[in-house]
Amino acid sequence: MEADTLYRKLQQHLDRMPVGFPATESGVEIRILRQLFTPAEAELTLQASAIPEPAATIQRRVKPAMPLAEVTSRLEQMANAGLILRIHAKREPLYAKMIFAVGFYERQLKRLTPELERDCREYLLGAYAQAVHSKKTPQLRTVPVNKAIPVERNVATYAGIRAYVESSAGPFATMDCICRHGRELLGEKCAQTSFKENCLTLGVAAREMVRIGQGRSISREEMLDLLDAADREGLVLQPENTKKPLFVCCCCGCCCAVLTSAKRFPKPAEYFSSSFQAEVDADLCDACGVCQTRCQMDALLDGDAAGDGKIQVDRERCIGCGLCVTTCPSGALRLVENPRRKVPPDDTKALYMQLLQERYGAWGMAKLAGRKLLGMKF
Repeated sequence: MEADTLYRKLQQHLDRMPVGFPATESGVEIRILRQLFTPAEAELTLQASAIPEPAATIQRRVKPAMPLAEVTSRLEQMANAGLILRIHAKREPLYAKMIFAVGFYERQLKRLTPELERDCREYLLGAYAQAVHSKKTPQLRTVPVNKAIPVERNVATYAGIRAYVESSAGPFATMDCICRHGRELLGEKCAQTSFKENCLTLGVAAREMVRIGQGRSISREEMLDLLDAADREGLVLQPENTKKPLFVCCCCGCCCAVLTSAKRFPKPAEYFSSSFQAEVDADLCDACGVCQTRCQMDALLDGDAAGDGKIQVDRERCIGCGLCVTTCPSGALRLVENPRRKVPPDDTKALYMQLLQERYGAWGMAKLAGRKLLGMKF
């Protein structure tokens, strides 16, 4: 297959995922694929489905025929390079194609170059932003650190990330933030923090990141300390949008592709899943402005803009992270229940099934089920 055709077919194959990989006029998505996938890796990824499968199932689709041992070896190499998903099931490993972000982009810490980062940044802030930001079910949700934060009513236990970590069996791991690493490659230092190693993973995700050399094992106490540090540094906590998240991103408004791309929308709060919103008690507010230095979404209006000398919350921009609450000197800020709150899916599988359902509808899901029964890829 000619290279141009091959990478276009790969783009179209990835575009069928729960979060798409859309084409652009500039062709930046093809440039990204060329830098990450060799032609042989692109060919093999074309035979992988969105649903994890054994190597033998993928091997049967490979033309011309290739020995199972060779297919398995190549899949293992691609999984170690962060190009394909590997799940360690009880009987044998399962493999599947991955979403761009959160997915194979974040696994390129050791392969990232300035050229690749420029292309990824262009794509993440452009066409991919349109694909990833949804008013239905987003990949990520926003939670407060839930330590010393007054909450009018604690709406659900899954909103407390500390409680989840404390009850988790682990293991736990941390890795460098790909967004800050990429910015540094381009000579752009993070304006919010000097911390780098605060992309946090749990369970099978932590085990896999350590296995491929991307992450570092940490204890439960160390993970809780990193969550506290995120609050001190003014970083937004964004776990996977499930009741049992496999990762927690600690994000700033200058580097994080999710926050920076969302801030370009007139009403960014519509694209976030959060159980809370900030609220100001005007009688207590002394308009000191400390909260504004903490807000990563420009959601706090100063006294002049509000017209009464008191800080006000722009509900169309507030994502309920609680960063403004933890350092308000006068105690004027608190978190209240978000009337638009939604219960997240149970786990990663349920999340992506819900994303597929919203993208393809009932008839589309029926066709996907039929393809799976016939051993066909999707």
